[in-house]
Amino acid sequence: MSRIAVVTSAFLVALVLVGPVGRLAAQDSLPTDRVAEGRALFQGAGDCAGCHGADGTGTSEGPSLTSGPWSLGDGTLAWLTHMARHGGWGVRGRDGEPQRMRGPTVLDSAQVARVADYVFSISRSKTRGQ
Repeated sequence: MSRIAVVTSAFLVALVLVGPVGRLAAQDSLPTDRVAEGRALFQGAGDCAGCHGADGTGTSEGPSLTSGPWSLGDGTLAWLTHMARHGGWGVRGRDGEPQRMRGPTVLDSAQVARVADYVFSISRSKTRGQ
């Protein structure tokens, strides 16, 4: 399968799952079992809580996922899934250099999607920073 076909397929799946602008509508909600599984992975195997805190409110190592604007993207479920899989350049380290967020390489794609579901569920009010 060509790279264009793979990217197109992924986009179409995201479009079907989260709608044309990549956001769930306010009246929509994620299945609670998916969110619960994501929370368990966030706090356990994914080791997200090590930097972002057990409830996602942030630590000195990682920013809050529950308040304030997103600085690296738009906060859609599709973007959160991408960030959970691949990581991104985030806050600056003690030396002033940008730090790369660790992506949860120990998780499979389905588990990454559940972590994104959990983060989306605790951060629905966040918007992209200006």
